[in-house]
Order: sequence, then structure tokens, then C-alpha cells
Amino acid sequence: MKRLLLTEMILGCGVAMFVGLASLPGLAQESAKPKFTVKIADEKAVVVNLEDSGAIDPTPRINFQQQRGFPGFYINIRTIQNQTLHLSHFPSFLINGRFYQQAQGGRFEIMHAPLDKKKGDKKRVGFYSVWVIDGLRITQTLELYPSKAKKPGEKRLSNNVLVTYLIENKGQQTVPIGVRNYIDTYIIDNDGCLFASPVTHPGKILDGMILKEKTMPPFIQLLQRPNLKEPGYVAYLSFNVGSKYEKANKLVLTRHGAGFNSFDMPAIASMGDSGLGFFWATKDMKPGARRELAYVYGEGIAVSAENEGRYQISLGGSFEPGKVATISALVADPAVGQTLALDLPKGIQLLEGRRVQPVAVLSEDQEYSAVLWKVRVTEPGQHAVRVRSSTGVTQTKIVTVTAEK
Repeated sequence: MKRLLLTEMILGCGVAMFVGLASLPGLAQESAKPKFTVKIADEKAVVVNLEDSGAIDPTPRINFQQQRGFPGFYINIRTIQNQTLHLSHFPSFLINGRFYQQAQGGRFEIMHAPLDKKKGDKKRVGFYSVWVIDGLRITQTLELYPSKAKKPGEKRLSNNVLVTYLIENKGQQTVPIGVRNYIDTYIIDNDGCLFASPVTHPGKILDGMILKEKTMPPFIQLLQRPNLKEPGYVAYLSFNVGSKYEKANKLVLTRHGAGFNSFDMPAIASMGDSGLGFFWATKDMKPGARRELAYVYGEGIAVSAENEGRYQISLGGSFEPGKVATISALVADPAVGQTLALDLPKGIQLLEGRRVQPVAVLSEDQEYSAVLWKVRVTEPGQHAVRVRSSTGVTQTKIVTVTAEK
């Protein structure tokens, strides 16, 4: 307060008096303000297991089990009313250039064991099997998985099956391996169901074609009836399950039986008996290497943790010490019950806004929901500002404040 009064007096007395007083050593030091350089960098988003924060209805709404009469990795997925969603459904492998239909060669260490409960999680619904061949250990996991909410504010239904393959090279040699999953498609009462890809081929019915690279869709629809306006029952095959997993890179829509005797498959018009195969590229796996592959099949579009309640952090104001800065998050398609929590380091003080804030559900005319905090930097240094979503995603901004010499 004294400094402000003194400055006012100096300004009132004219320039000459200001210069004279400013030449005094003590006053010159007092009036000089330290300058700061502020740099902001992003850290890669961290995704953890999606916790049930009220956004998911855990009631199983789909049936899945081992396909009877077939060993090993054969899959049987049906509606909760026990209606057919496919006929044969199984993986094949290209190992060291040799084509293996699963269960040909090698041995099964584990067959359809119930899934273990992960630390901090609720009971997991599903099972796993382990096949060992040529130094490779391949674990297939089938687990109940939610779909995207049909409308804002609605819960996600547990009406899908997540299928994963963990491939580990336990041997001493590099092993090239590619993976193909085949489905003899059949929806409710139609052995020749056709397909749609709203993202890559909007408004079209698909049959007898290859989709890859830019045309590889995030998901496809399997239609009970080949009519986009009246498709009957629609099943969904989703390929994008999040950054943790390697996505299939090629999809072949074809006739059932095509490619049974080889790893690759031709695209043939289905002619009343459709099938499909999707592929993960052949890669060399060095000793100790791992690959994690995944897809989701069921009644809805699968949404990964990264895409559930997606949000973007923005920093505003001034992050110089003593000034006021803002941290805001824009949330697209908020999950039911979603919250955002702000984690601040020792050198940043929260001024306004609760540390944990609920994300408002969107109204019909809104595209985003916003959450805001006001903060103040109290000391220079490198500060990690983290915003944690209840959907399992954490985003971090690194704020580096340096005093200029």
C-alpha cells in the first residue's frame, strides 16, 4: 500500500522528480518486477479400467459361451432371448508361414476358465482359454462389455462381448504371426445377412468387398434384412476398442466358406450364405514380445474408455506467479454420472470451483458441457496439472514457470 501511494506522489510531481527518485538504489530495486517465462506441454492421456460410476447398467443382456461340439477358441454369442447372432465364429493363425485353424497342433493349457476379479473391480463376467504352440502363448478372453448409450443421459447397456487375444512369445526365436477371425454370419433367421458401414459407406448395403486402410470402418452393422430403413435386428461388429489394443486392419465381406483352406480370403458375393473375416497384419515377434488384439460383437456400438465422455483441457489467464489462471474442460457426449477431478501440485493454488465437479448432461441444443476452475501459481517450477475423468481417462498439462534472470 505504501508503494502505491509513493508512486502516485511521484507521478503527481512531474517527470523530473520521478527521474531523481528513481535513481536512488533502494527505490529502483523495489520498482523492478521479476519477469517469468511460461511453457505448457501435453502429456499422453492415461486410460485405466472403466469403473462403474453409474454410467453402466451391469445387467447382462447378451449370452455367450463355448460353442458346443467344438474345442478351444470357438465362440457362441446369442441374444438374451437366445436368438442366433452367428454360426461358426473362430480365429485362425499364420505362424512361421504355416496356416493353423485353431486347435490344430499345440495344446490347450486352460479351457474356458472364469475371469479373475481385477484389483478394485467388481466381478467380471466371462472366461478365458490359453493355447500354446511354437513358443507362443495365446490367451483368448471373452468378457461382457457395454455399448454406447443410445441417447444422452441414458445408461450404457451390457449387451456386447469383448473378444481379446494376448499373444506372447515365450520362446527363444523370433516368430512371425498374423491373425484372422472368421464369422459365418447369421442374424436371427437370415443365413445371408448383408452389411452396412455408416461411417465409410453411408447409405449403402455392402456385399462381396474388401475394406482396408482408409475404408476400414470403426464398426459395421450386420442386418437381418437388407434394407437400411427397415433392417430388422441389427448386430454390431466394432474394431476400435481403444489404444490399448491393436485394431484389425482388413475386413473381407464374402460368401461362407471362402478361404477355409488358406489364411487369406477372396471377396465373393454372398448369394444367400454370407460370411466375413477380419485380419491383423503378420508381424515378427521377438522373444518376450507381446501383442494385444481386440474386437467387440453384440447389440451396440462399442465405445472405448478414451471415447466415453471425451474431454479437452484448455488453459487461460496468466500462469505467472500471483496472477489468476483458468483451467477449463469441454466434454463431448458426457457419460451418465461423469465427474472431473482436478489434481494440482504444491505450487498451484485452487481459487474457485470444487476440486471434483459433476459434468452436466447435454440438452438438445448443446454440443458440449463445460467445467471450469480458477487457480494461482504460487512459485516457479515445473507443475503437472491433471484432470481425471470418472470414465477412466486422465489428461495432464505440464506448466513450466521460469523466472528470467
